[in-house]
Amino acid sequence: MNRRIVVILLGVVAILLFLPLVVAERYTSPTQDGQYTGNPIRAYRFVFAAATVSPASELNTSGEALDRAKTLFAGTDLLPNRVELLFLGGAEDYRYTTIHGDDLFVGKPETFMWEVWGVTTDGTEAASDVIALLDYRTGRLLASIQ
Repeated sequence: MNRRIVVILLGVVAILLFLPLVVAERYTSPTQDGQYTGNPIRAYRFVFAAATVSPASELNTSGEALDRAKTLFAGTDLLPNRVELLFLGGAEDYRYTTIHGDDLFVGKPETFMWEVWGVTTDGTEAASDVIALLDYRTGRLLASIQ
């Protein structure tokens, strides 16, 4: 019986240790892949921040964020096709350089942002890449390649 309890406790400990890593890797942008396995405390911070985020935020879901992006870029040569969640958790500044060399910069970002991925419709870029950043809480456009 004692052996069974030890096995169960070890299983619970393993779940508590690894579940936040899996959740953080799954629900954040691929541009952040690997950041959580190398820094498990960051994964716990993500889970805590996600659990305590205000439901009054403007863009609580990826669907809401993609709809906002499509509205913002309607009539332009940018075509949003997906969004990914960024967890910044206290970053001083955030800078992302696209595969095409465009810089997206946000000074003192909030905890969460949406990365807007898309393509240009003018025929110059075929690969989908980050084209803009949206604020999770307000829905405001923070940066774009335009």
